[in-house]
Amino acid sequence: MKTEIIEHHNKKIIKKIKNNGDISYSLKGAYLGIDNKTGKQVTTTITAKTLKALDRKLLQAKLNFEKNANTKQKVVVINRFSDLVDIWFSNFQTWVSSQNTVNRVKGYIDTYINPQFGDYKPDKIEATDIQLWVNELAIKSQQSIAKGNKRAPKGSSKEYGAIIHKLSDIFDFGITHFGLTTNPAKTITIPPKPKANKKRIMVLHDKELTKWINYLKTLPNTRANRRFIIICDTLLASALRINELLALDIQDLDFSTNEIIVSKTLIWKNANKKLGIKGKVICKMTPKTDSGYRRTPVPLPTLTHLKEFHDEMNTYFEQHGLPKSDLIFPTIYGNYMCDRNERATLKKRLTELGLPDYGFHLFRHTHASLMLNAGANWKELQERMGHKSISTTMDLYAELAPHKKYEAVDLYLNKIAELTS
Repeated sequence: MKTEIIEHHNKKIIKKIKNNGDISYSLKGAYLGIDNKTGKQVTTTITAKTLKALDRKLLQAKLNFEKNANTKQKVVVINRFSDLVDIWFSNFQTWVSSQNTVNRVKGYIDTYINPQFGDYKPDKIEATDIQLWVNELAIKSQQSIAKGNKRAPKGSSKEYGAIIHKLSDIFDFGITHFGLTTNPAKTITIPPKPKANKKRIMVLHDKELTKWINYLKTLPNTRANRRFIIICDTLLASALRINELLALDIQDLDFSTNEIIVSKTLIWKNANKKLGIKGKVICKMTPKTDSGYRRTPVPLPTLTHLKEFHDEMNTYFEQHGLPKSDLIFPTIYGNYMCDRNERATLKKRLTELGLPDYGFHLFRHTHASLMLNAGANWKELQERMGHKSISTTMDLYAELAPHKKYEAVDLYLNKIAELTS
């Protein structure tokens, strides 16, 4: 390749002649103007096959610079509200550490915010549009609860207040970064959150628990049923959350102290259709909260059953030429197990027995009830449940110990009898 410097319109141009005879011209340091954001001179390199083409490209580069408001900084154009929502959400994911929170807010966006306002121009959305919409959401939610729905149908969530707060955050983001002048969600009146007419029972008391335990003994002896029974029994004995249990590996069982070590949890990472990412279960190497780190004493048979199932699964892997797994409850492929199918099985079986179908948290609540009725103190229960505050424990479980309520009457009568004897 041959290179030479020529002069064109008082500018030094690099002329390159390749071995095959092709010619190109390059202008380095072509001045475009002053960046109005940085105050610095902006230059670029222009390359073309002819000098005329080089002149045209230089002129076009200057026009593009002016069109871009005299800056080389990236300019994002927001045409629709959904564009603003996408940019806000991509930032939001870096602001929060909880994947569950990310999933919940993504649900607000996909189910409510974008279907309602996604095609609007951001500056054309008015407070009256939002107020009428939230009023409709409140009515739908009230109607759903009035029908006795245990789970709100799509579009009837009673969390419309949280949805409006997120909508307001998006408008604030637009004001800060994209020149919006008003936040129409700021002045919205959020209707009162509807309450269910009847409080759901979230615990198995003595008769219901006896019925459940006896039912488990009747299940056929299959691997799926063995796994199901061990999961239910362990949750009842330990008060672990289901995703804390499914995250356990063999190293989390301490046979020297008969304890389960809780240090992680499973979470569901939502799919992203735009990026072609499928939803999947991932292990978060910290528990739900900082106070979730704990060592929970359990009966020795509970640990033994967990280890036996772990050994059973590794025998299966060995027979099928698959790598062994440290997980207590791996899938047949050795991955983390999603609780979805087991939860569906649990609810079906509870319903058939006429028991409250509250999901796996039913055993956590039942454990708390058993502990309180047996005389455990609140501080001990707080530590077993992994709550940050004892007030959280008391607020959640004060109604789950009916025997204790009547003990208060006996204490009063005994004291009065002592004073008047």
